[in-house]
Amino acid sequence: MKQMLTLVIFLSLFSSCIKDKRTELLIKNNSGFTIDTLRITYGTEKISKSYFRKSINSGDTISTVFDMNFKGIDGGYLLEIYQNKKKTGKYFGYYSNATFKNYIYNLRIEKDTLLIEKSIEK
Repeated sequence: MKQMLTLVIFLSLFSSCIKDKRTELLIKNNSGFTIDTLRITYGTEKISKSYFRKSINSGDTISTVFDMNFKGIDGGYLLEIYQNKKKTGKYFGYYSNATFKNYIYNLRIEKDTLLIEKSIEK
């Protein structure tokens, strides 16, 4: 019985550590036009990951989840929007020691601005 209890506690602690390695992004296009390409990058110059999405219609909401598996990296996210051969970009967020903190970022793309709100997942 003691071994079973020890195993349950260990698995609970282990799973809570794993859960801290994700960030959810909700992206809403309120710009009034179709976005040619959206790119979100995180990592460093040497090692990074990117999320790409093409042809996002006005009014569309998309969702993605980032899982961090880099070791010892501090950084943030870069959102880039390509429209009619023009690029708009914005840095946002922060993670430390390659650990995401169960954040949810709501990114709203408006006609003339990018709005970013952060909340913590419970």
